[in-house]
Amino acid sequence: MTIEGEIRNVAVLGHKGSGKTSLVEAALYIARVTPRLGKAGDRASGLDDSPEERAHSTTLEARPVTLRWNGAKINLVDTPGEASFVADARLALGACDAAIVCVSARDGVQTGTERALTWVRELRMPCLVLLTKMDDPHARPDEVIADVKHHLKTPITVMEVPDGVGTTFHGVIAVRTGKAWIDRPEAPGATAGVPVPPTSRPRVDEARAHLIDDVAGTDDALTEKYLSDGDLSQRELDEGARRAVDDCKLIPVYEASCTMPSGIIALLDGVVDLLPSPWERPAFAAASGDDVREARSDGPLAAIVFKTHVDPHAGRLSYVRVISGTLRPDASVVVASTGQKERIGALSQGTWKETRPLAEAVAGDICAVAKLKVSRTGDTLGDERRPFTAKLPAMPPALYARTLLVEGKGVEDKAAQTLQRICEEDPGLVFKHDPLSREMLLEGLGALHLDITVERLRKRASIDCRLGPPRIAYRETVRGRAASVEGKLKKQTGGHGQFAVCYIDLEPLPRGSGFVFEDAIVGGVIPRQFIPSVEKGVRKALERGVLAGYPVVDFKVRLVDGKFHAVDSSDAAFQMAGGRALRAALQASQPALLEPIAKLQVTVPGDYLGDVIGDINARGGRVTGTDGEGSTSVIEALIPLASTSDYEPKLTSLTSGRGTFALSFDHYDYCSPFTTDKVVKESGFKHVDDED
Repeated sequence: MTIEGEIRNVAVLGHKGSGKTSLVEAALYIARVTPRLGKAGDRASGLDDSPEERAHSTTLEARPVTLRWNGAKINLVDTPGEASFVADARLALGACDAAIVCVSARDGVQTGTERALTWVRELRMPCLVLLTKMDDPHARPDEVIADVKHHLKTPITVMEVPDGVGTTFHGVIAVRTGKAWIDRPEAPGATAGVPVPPTSRPRVDEARAHLIDDVAGTDDALTEKYLSDGDLSQRELDEGARRAVDDCKLIPVYEASCTMPSGIIALLDGVVDLLPSPWERPAFAAASGDDVREARSDGPLAAIVFKTHVDPHAGRLSYVRVISGTLRPDASVVVASTGQKERIGALSQGTWKETRPLAEAVAGDICAVAKLKVSRTGDTLGDERRPFTAKLPAMPPALYARTLLVEGKGVEDKAAQTLQRICEEDPGLVFKHDPLSREMLLEGLGALHLDITVERLRKRASIDCRLGPPRIAYRETVRGRAASVEGKLKKQTGGHGQFAVCYIDLEPLPRGSGFVFEDAIVGGVIPRQFIPSVEKGVRKALERGVLAGYPVVDFKVRLVDGKFHAVDSSDAAFQMAGGRALRAALQASQPALLEPIAKLQVTVPGDYLGDVIGDINARGGRVTGTDGEGSTSVIEALIPLASTSDYEPKLTSLTSGRGTFALSFDHYDYCSPFTTDKVVKESGFKHVDDED
């Protein structure tokens, strides 16, 4: 049985192509989980094995694997670096206690690296940085380390002295432990290391002095000891480094080649020695309220589903992080958000290709659960007597929306059912029907996201389908206020009628606030049981605004007055009245259209800088900065998302295929009058009040 202190849960993050999957493959090989060294895209690999991943040569789903090292169980979660699939990475990070951020020693800090470092900083998560591709002919570790240091607010410390760089890279020497792995690739049977070569001893001694200085600087007691004695003992160094990493006061930097492999053993030692176990991390907070759950196996059960994978042969697999309690097969649990009961199926761990059954999963562990029926990605499973919904990292909003066009008669239902299952796997994907146009809509984080979703749909449902014109996720809001706006339903058809009256105030909120409903009813003018009905009607109505039919955001409704009838008032009547009140209040509050503004980062050869900036300006974008790195320039800009649908082919044309870009949601902002008129006209939206 595994106890909490033996577990390490680590998310592997980084930019696309930075070597995350190769690192996990090398770790599995060194730890004797797989019989041979797999490579990204290799058919013998236990990772990146879906047809879509092989076709696009990139990781598209978060994948947890389990290995053992130095007496500890390490759960590594390989995550996508592609910007269109960051929702998977974000949710996986919320299920882990620490992170490894992979940075290419050739390419340096990229958009995906910055995103990962930002997440780590926001969540105050212990972290290791790994410089990959140290054997690349163009590796430049010193420059990249300086770049990492520039992007981090937390101090870094270098843990290794490399033996050569690029084509002369032969291994690493761990400064903290004094172990060396050089002159031969690492393998399961060669993990002990070799003595430090005499020629490398001066560099190792200098690096160790820097390490001791960095660690001592994170703790007053160690600083005093270091100043008085001029050194720290090995135990003081190890314990001080662990505390500094756990407290997010220091980020160790390691170096490796994942394909030789070399540097993997030192990194795994660092994972066990420096990264915290689940019971050393803060308790999980509830999504609302003050409730928390600590990593105790004897506590009430709580487990989050952070990834769902549907295998064509094995069926549904749900990957869960046990927050507290102990998860066992055949246990009866409750989905906290819905109250639905669920029966736990068989538990397993390993890789996706090589799994082994698990008798139980204790607090802090990660495992796969077979064939859950009602649980979805992001759900919290737990004890019916002690319900708990875990607070998870916020998901990025959908940036792109397109219509789904299917060919053939009677296949819409089949397509819809298959897409619902795909959405259960992918937290960044949204599928819905437009009630007015009767179109099927797909919303995702980028063009590639939706393209790959359609590929999956074609394969799984065997239907002919394609994406229609792009649809931008506009939103509506208000600029002004409205007071005591009436919403009324009065209908008499013989027998019991329907009667409800409510009055609301409406006011704008700061951007990003969402929707707030306040109950200010006094004196019982609306019975307490009907106040949730008014809120429900308001929430239903805000899904379709009054300008172009887009959802309304960033405003507050205050229910201030109303009337009811002892016989004719009902839940349905007050829902209708609430919806009418909101629509009337929106029309009286200077409604405005919002458009998504994206953060654009373009990397181009310096010769194309002027042409690319000119194109960004022509699209209504605003350049916020440029940075030169040798012969390469990095442009950062804010740009309306609506103007980026054809940006990829345009950039390819402007730079002869040498430019790359990354796009991510930044904020919503008011549309220009021209854009507003254009969107409203194209929407064909007509506001029609319900009749009595």
